[in-house]
Amino acid sequence: MTVELFLLPYYPKHSVYILCLTTMMRAIVGVAGGATRSAMTLHHAVRNNMADVSAKDSAQETCVNLIGSFVGLFLLTGITSPAWLASIFFFVTFIHLYANVKAVKSVCLKTFNEARYLIALEEYFRNGSVLPPYSVNHLERVTVGQTVSLTAQVKLGCSVKDLTEQIRNRYEIEDLIACFETRDKFLIAETKNYVGVYLHYDIKPHEILRAYFFVASYLQDRTQIRDNYWEVQAKWSEFLNLAQLAGYNVHSHLLNVDEYRCDWRFI
Repeated sequence: MTVELFLLPYYPKHSVYILCLTTMMRAIVGVAGGATRSAMTLHHAVRNNMADVSAKDSAQETCVNLIGSFVGLFLLTGITSPAWLASIFFFVTFIHLYANVKAVKSVCLKTFNEARYLIALEEYFRNGSVLPPYSVNHLERVTVGQTVSLTAQVKLGCSVKDLTEQIRNRYEIEDLIACFETRDKFLIAETKNYVGVYLHYDIKPHEILRAYFFVASYLQDRTQIRDNYWEVQAKWSEFLNLAQLAGYNVHSHLLNVDEYRCDWRFI
């Protein structure tokens, strides 16, 4: 809207290009807003009433847009000075952005995404404790970037084809599998560009959290999984208990996981 209001009057010959650009920007914002809204709606549906919460949210948004339309018409008819209209527009836009940032930061999500999980893991590895959800949400950034990051790129749910292309020796793959317990539902293998996590076809959400925990431990010391597997497993059990006591939901997650799954019998 800002681009249309302030560029169209000065460049009427390029109106088609400007309108196409603003339409594309609206589409991008719509996709991002829909993705984040679903997560927020799921968070507020504490009684499994997601449809009810979504309906109320849509009704409130419609009501606010209607009120905003009437206020906008009143200002356009009552104020004729372009400078005043521009000042009011930028002031209201700033209030809108500020209120949205404060609203997002006030939400206390108890499900781990990558940013919140890394913040919680850093505190655990440093002090042996788990920060409560409120503290982790407060530390999480709502803009670009993450508060804590790993030393290497991590991909969850990699294709086994990528593994066989990187490791062509069958005995090396067998040694990799031998580093883990037969009950484990994941494998971790580092390549030149990233650390890949290969998931079993019947892996559960909390086991994906466990796999990410093992990756974080592996990146701290690349000999831990091979030489100190049970020590890492004991730390995971302790972290899991502390996270549950702190109030986190460890039975689901919001980590970015690809859809590839495999069965160790086929490797």
